[in-house]
Amino acid sequence: MATIPFTARIDKSLKAELDQIALYERRSAGFIANQAIKNFVEERMATREIIVTGLALIDAQVPGIASEQVHDWFMADEDAPFPKAPAAK
Repeated sequence: MATIPFTARIDKSLKAELDQIALYERRSAGFIANQAIKNFVEERMATREIIVTGLALIDAQVPGIASEQVHDWFMADEDAPFPKAPAAK
């Protein structure tokens, strides 16, 4: 993939830590920063996709799971089955 220069200002201590990580990883600081930015962008894009999908489901009035059920599942034993949404009418 083609690359282009990108300049950003970061804290001096953060740059030192980045350089240390790059040294441990035997990579350039630019490579490590590029990977971090790539991961950040992918996470934000995935989050946005989830939000758009969720809003579309709400608009379509798809039955959902009550927050209390999700909370109870989250607090239950590790092998508890995930609650099911009520059947569509």
